[in-house]
Amino acid sequence: MSTVLTTCIRWVLTVKRAARSWPVISSTGRNKQRGFSLLELLVVIFIIGLMSGVAVLTLPGKDGEAMLREERAELMTSLRSARSEAVFSGRSLGLLWNGSSGRYVTLTESGWQPITVGPLSRQLELDSSVRAEISIAGEPLKMPEEEEGRRQMTPQIQFLGDGQISPFEWRLRSIDGDTLVFDDSLMVKD
Repeated sequence: MSTVLTTCIRWVLTVKRAARSWPVISSTGRNKQRGFSLLELLVVIFIIGLMSGVAVLTLPGKDGEAMLREERAELMTSLRSARSEAVFSGRSLGLLWNGSSGRYVTLTESGWQPITVGPLSRQLELDSSVRAEISIAGEPLKMPEEEEGRRQMTPQIQFLGDGQISPFEWRLRSIDGDTLVFDDSLMVKD
C-alpha cells in the first residue's frame, strides 16, 4: 500500500512541476491562462471558411444529363402524387401544361378548376435550360387555346379516379442536346 501511495504522490508532484513549467501562451506574457485568444480562433475560422468556399467553387456544376435526371425525378414524383391523389380521392385530376410550366386542375361540377390547396397546388416549372416535348397518344401536345380572353382549362394529361392516365410520352431536352424520355407508366427506363 505504501508503494502505491508513494507512486501517487510522486505523480502528483511531477504533474504540478510540469504545469508550472509550461510556457505562457498569451501575447503580452502577463496572462497566466493557457488557451487560444478570441482573435486567434476568429482567424482560424475565417481561414476554414475561405478554404471551404474555394472548394465549393471548384466543384463541377451540373451537366445537361444531370439536370435532366433531376427535372425528370421532380416531374415523375409530382405526376405519381397526382395519380395517387386521383385514386384515393376518386376524383379526376389533370395537368394543364403550357410549354415550360404547368399546374394541376380537378374536375368539378362547373368544369376544370385549379387545385388551390395541398402539394398539387404549386406550379410545376422546368429549369430554363430544359425543354419539354410532350406527345399525347402519339400526337404532339397542343397548347391551351385562348377563348374570348380566357384560357381554356381542359388538361392535356388526365388522371382518372380508377388509376388510368392519359397515354403520353414526355421528352426532356437539355441545351447540350441530351435527352431523357418517360411515359405514362411513370417508370424510369435508362
